Amino acid sequence: MTEFDPADHFAPDRLEKLGRLREAGVDPYPPAFRPSRSVGGFVDEYEDIEEIEDDTTHRLAGRVHRINDLGGIAFVEIEDESGAVQLILDEDTDGYEHIDELDFIDIVGAEGEAVRSNTGELSLHADSFTFLTKTLKHHNPPSQSELGDRYETRAVKFWWGEVRDPVETRYRMTRQLRRFLDDCGFLEVETPVLQNVAGGTDATPFETHLEAKDQEMYLRIATELHLKRLLVGGFEKVYEVGPVFRNEDIDVTHNPEFTMLELYQAYADYTDMMDLTEDLVAHLVEAAAGDLVVTYDNPLRDADGNVRTDEENDVLTEPVEIDFSPPWPRMTPEEAIERYSDESIDVTECDDEELRELALAHGGEFPGGYSRGLGIVELFENVAEYEIVDPTFVVDHPKETTPLCKDHREKEGRIERFELFAAGFELANAYTELNDPVEQGELFAEQVARREAGDEEAHQMDEDFLDALAHGMPPAGGLGVGIDRLAMLATNSQTIKDVIAFPIRGE
Repeated sequence: MTEFDPADHFAPDRLEKLGRLREAGVDPYPPAFRPSRSVGGFVDEYEDIEEIEDDTTHRLAGRVHRINDLGGIAFVEIEDESGAVQLILDEDTDGYEHIDELDFIDIVGAEGEAVRSNTGELSLHADSFTFLTKTLKHHNPPSQSELGDRYETRAVKFWWGEVRDPVETRYRMTRQLRRFLDDCGFLEVETPVLQNVAGGTDATPFETHLEAKDQEMYLRIATELHLKRLLVGGFEKVYEVGPVFRNEDIDVTHNPEFTMLELYQAYADYTDMMDLTEDLVAHLVEAAAGDLVVTYDNPLRDADGNVRTDEENDVLTEPVEIDFSPPWPRMTPEEAIERYSDESIDVTECDDEELRELALAHGGEFPGGYSRGLGIVELFENVAEYEIVDPTFVVDHPKETTPLCKDHREKEGRIERFELFAAGFELANAYTELNDPVEQGELFAEQVARREAGDEEAHQMDEDFLDALAHGMPPAGGLGVGIDRLAMLATNSQTIKDVIAFPIRGE
């Protein structure tokens, strides 16, 4: 049996105090304490009353942020998520005899009446004082220490508002998103995280093994194909908000686990999805930031599109104003390339080989083979994408970019797809969804050929999905939105790690 020695893990002086409490019959981790109200509620009730004449008994709880023990009387500031208040403990306070065992960041409860101290500070004069959690690590509260590395000991760093606020805002955005879609008549659903085929986008999956069936499984890289199965089943407006997993790079806009909204609406197309995206994103940004125009410290990039950092590895930025007021401009990938590239590149003047060489010269890659459409997309991603500041729909992509979208009804070789960009990165992706099972099978076969040619992110064949599609999926529009990236813009966060509670850290 493995031995566990607390002295190898925790502060010796705090272990001694823990021992003294237990020897005195005090439970340093009692099972419950029920505050009568929040600290903020207590402060709100009394902060404007100079002469407090109220004998109401209150029960408050919080983490210790300040201790001033004068001998016979002690002033202890506690804080919960709603605010901070001072406790006054004296020799008549039940539990005061254990004041020497009290440390910064312990969690305590107190019961007493509202008073003003001799200096006029609103306080709770405690009749009783209780240890709720005796902490065993040394750490000063935020008022008395520097933040340091915001990702190290991540749970503790939420004590700082600058760390907590972006994450909390991101959670509140998700709640607003659900309310918005529910009000639009969508039904929230759940689909499998473990999948037999990693489909719905081009990405490298995480692999695992299902012992019960002795078969390989994947963590989902998208929710698309199962949500479309629900359309086949008769659900007409569905959405899912949840984690997806991609075994790829870690950088300022990528985390291997992130949160995605995907929704599908029967009898709609990508123009309907554009209207919905404008309404949804504008609503979420305004609810989170209080305005449709947000100031964002946009990361600077080098000629290769890499984010620039200083000697301390902090991201270099320049402030930009991003206006989310609809309607948003729409342009094709070719128009974006000509508008945003330094050379004002007109790809319509390039033959296929010239386009290929141009794309390669700007950092493009073609692991599964080259085509003109892929050349356009690679060039766009390397010369135009990072330059788009205000929300912009890039529409009507080459057909080679996805096997899951309908052909454009007017433009040969194009599909009815858009991507939404702002601040230099993708926020959303949408299609008029392909529902022809024969064409879908042929496109899957082309993707398999690309995989065999070396493109590890190309789509796999999904026989089960094809079977479902053969039973009839109505015409539909589909949309995916990266919740974490949207939260970055709403909270002026320069890295996706700042809006994820527990991100995976790159080296």
